[in-house]
This record gives sequence, C-alpha cells and structure tokens, in this order.
Amino acid sequence: MELSCKQIRTIMYYEFRNKLSVTECHKKMCESLGLNTVSNDTVKVWFRKFNNGNFNIEDEPRFGRPIEVDCDQLKQIIDQDRNVSTRTIALELDVYQKTIVNALKRINLTFKFNRWVPHELTAEDKSKRKAACLALLRDQRKENILDRIVTCDEKLVYYNNTSCKGGWSAAGESAGSVAR
Repeated sequence: MELSCKQIRTIMYYEFRNKLSVTECHKKMCESLGLNTVSNDTVKVWFRKFNNGNFNIEDEPRFGRPIEVDCDQLKQIIDQDRNVSTRTIALELDVYQKTIVNALKRINLTFKFNRWVPHELTAEDKSKRKAACLALLRDQRKENILDRIVTCDEKLVYYNNTSCKGGWSAAGESAGSVAR
C-alpha cells in the first residue's frame, strides 16, 4: 500500500492529537502500516510544527528555479530560432538545462544536423549553366573541342563550412539543408 506524503502527515497529526510521543508514533507507523521509509527525524520535524501551532499538512512553496516550463513559450522560442541551444533557453527562462531537455522530449522535438547539398542554385544560376552547356554542344558540332579536354581523377576537397549547424525539428520533419 503506497501512501502519499499528505496521507502520512495526516496519520502523524492524528497520532499527535492522541498524545503519542515521537518514538511511539514512529514505531506504530513502521509496525502497523509498514512505512519504513519515514524516518524518526521526519516525525520529529512534523511534531515540532504541530507543537508550534502549525497544523498545515500541505507542502509549503519552495524557492529557487521552477521545475516545470511552459511548453507553449518553449515552442515560441524554438520557432523564432531553430538553432538555439538548450543552455541559452535555460538562461532565458531561468530554469535548469535538464528541465529544458525534458520539456523538448515531451513536445517531441529533437536536435538534427542540417544536410549538406552540393549546390543551391538560383533560377539565374540554372539558366547560366544551361546556356553554357548549349554553347559547348553547339561548338562541339562545329569542331570537336570536347576531344581536347583532358580529365583526371577527382580529388576530394574538404569544405570548411561553419554555417552547417543543427536545429530543433519534429520527428517526421527534415532538419533543412546547407549548400557547400
């Protein structure tokens, strides 16, 4: 039988009203209810509160950073900048970074790296390439200029493209692409 903290405190209050001592109350709770998780010190703290006239068994509000974060506000931040880090969001919302990570998992967002694509061509670039290819074919018909072109093995070139970053996106959504 699992009892909540509020139920355990209610039992302690009942035993306090029946004029039991702290050790008797602790012993009774451990034996009859099987509450081995409640320490004698916990019973002492609550009995001290009851002696001071504080009979409130509810949890008191705690100070510090909040444990939960508003998911709508988090989505709004992600929509503004897909590349924002969890640390930056945590500083902005004044919560722990782990809280942000857990909230992003809850709203089903994962961090995906952008795909590199060979080129991003505009319509003007495409028309220029088409014109160059047509000119080569036209000149090839006049004289065999393509026979004079020497080709060699390809060489791999490392692209130092620092703009290739990741971003937050939903499960079925692509991360985006960056031209080399």
